[in-house]
Amino acid sequence: MAEDNIVIRSLFSPSIQLDDIALDDLFTGTSPDLENLKGSPTGRQYQNTLGTDYPFIIINNYTFAVHEIINFEIDATGFLPELKLTIALTSTNVFKTVGFPKDGDIASVFIRAKNDAFKPVRNDYLITFVDSGPGGAEGRGSTIEIRGVLFIPHLEDEVIKNYEGTSFEVLQQVAKNLKLGFATNEESTSDSQVWICPNDTLKNFIMNITEHSWKDEKSFYKCYIDIYYHLNFINVNNQIAGEGKLSAGILDIVFMTDDKSDTNLEKGSQQMSKKFFSDMDSFSGTNSFIQTYTIQNNSSAISKRWGYKTYAQFYSQATKGTWSIYVDPIITEGSHEDKMLLKGRPYPKAADGTASEKYWETQNKYIWLGIQYKDSHDMYLYSQLWNKRNLEELDKLYLEIEITRWNPNVYRGEKVPILLHSFGDTFDRTANATPGEANLPANETAPIAQQLYSGYYMIDGLKIKYTIAMPTRTSEGSGEVTPGITQILLLRRREWPVPATG
Repeated sequence: MAEDNIVIRSLFSPSIQLDDIALDDLFTGTSPDLENLKGSPTGRQYQNTLGTDYPFIIINNYTFAVHEIINFEIDATGFLPELKLTIALTSTNVFKTVGFPKDGDIASVFIRAKNDAFKPVRNDYLITFVDSGPGGAEGRGSTIEIRGVLFIPHLEDEVIKNYEGTSFEVLQQVAKNLKLGFATNEESTSDSQVWICPNDTLKNFIMNITEHSWKDEKSFYKCYIDIYYHLNFINVNNQIAGEGKLSAGILDIVFMTDDKSDTNLEKGSQQMSKKFFSDMDSFSGTNSFIQTYTIQNNSSAISKRWGYKTYAQFYSQATKGTWSIYVDPIITEGSHEDKMLLKGRPYPKAADGTASEKYWETQNKYIWLGIQYKDSHDMYLYSQLWNKRNLEELDKLYLEIEITRWNPNVYRGEKVPILLHSFGDTFDRTANATPGEANLPANETAPIAQQLYSGYYMIDGLKIKYTIAMPTRTSEGSGEVTPGITQILLLRRREWPVPATG
C-alpha cells in the first residue's frame, strides 16, 4: 500500500461560522472589579487553564467554573460528534435562571493543547436533551445532564436537489454548500451518475451517497464529520490493508541501550517522539501511554446476521434480468497464510487439528436489494452491500484504548502502531540479546511484546473526556486525583496474528 494512500488530507477548509466566545482577562485591568490589579503581573492566570486543564464551556453567556463540571465527553465515534455533559450547581442557581437551555440553544466548547502548535477544538453543539435534578434551597446543589450534537446549519434541511458527477465529486459539492471542509485519502471514484436528494435531509443524502460509492474491489468507504468541521470521505481498505508486524524502529524506542526510554519526557517538554501508543511503564505521563485497553468481540453475532458470504440480489432494468452476486469481504493479499481471518473454524476440531468439515462455508445469506435502474451507475445496488459488509467485518473484533492525556497529534481515520506487552519467562541473557535486556536485574522477568494485539490499527473513532477531581484515601492519607482531559481511541483491524502457543 503506497504511503500516500493512507494519509488523510484536507482538500479545502471549513468556512462555517461559530458563536463568539470570550472571557474578561481579570489580570490585565479589563475588569472594574479588580482595579488594584490593573497592569500587575500575577501567578493566578485563571484564563490560562481554560481548555487545557479542563474544558471551557459556555451556554447562553454562562461560563462553567471548573468545580461545576462533573463529567464531560465529546464522542466522535459516529457520523456526527456528540456532547455529553454533567454539571453541578454547588453554590449558585444563576445558570438555571439566566442560562438554562431552551429550543435551539448552543453549548460552545473550547479545548486546547499546552503546545500552541496543535489546532484547538472549538465546537458548537446543538443542545438536544436536558435533565435537571431538583437540588436544595434556591436550586443549589442540583445536577444537570446535557446532551448535544455538533451543530451544522442546514444539515437537517429537507431539500429536493440533484448533483451530477462521481460520489467523490458530489460529496465535495455538498460539503462546500454546508460550509464544511473536506478530507480524504482518495483521489477518485468510478460511480458517475445523477445523485438525487428526494426531499430528504442533506445528512441522509451524504450517508446514502457514501453507501453507494464504488471504485473497485479493493476499496470500500465510510464518511463522517470530524471535530474540526471536515466531512471525511475515507477509503477504509487503504487504512487497514497490510497490518504487518511492528518495525524494528518502533521496538527500538522501547528497548533502549540505557535505562530510560526516549519517550520518558519531563513534564512540559516539547521533545519530539514517534507517533504510536504503548502500555510500557516508560511511557507513563505522556500522551502516548495506554492506561487500559479492552477487547470487544462481536464475531459470532455478525456472522450469524450476514453469513460468511452475502448474496446481493436485484432486478436489472438494463439487462431485464435478476442477478445474484455474492459479497465476499476483502482480505489483504497473502494474509490467509499466517493470519486469523475471523471466518469461522473447522468443526468438529480434533486434537491433531484435523476436522471433518468446514461448516461455515454453507452459512450464506441472501438479501433482495430491489431494482437497478438504468440511470444509476453499474454497481449502485451491489456497492451498497459491498461497503456495508466490509465495514461490518471490522466490527467483529476490535480494541478500545484509554490514554491518560489528550493527544491532539492523532486524528480519526489515521493508521497508527500499537505496542502492548506482557511478562514472560526470564530472558535468556546471551551475547545475542536485544538492546535493553542486558540491563535487567538477574532473575527478573522482562516485558515482551503482546503479539496478538500489537500492530497497526485504524483509529475509527475517538472520545475526549474530562472528570472532576475526586478525593482519594490511601495508606499515606487523603489526597486528590486530577485526571484532567483524557482520551479513548476506537481501533480497528481486519486480520489478526495467530495466537502464540506453548
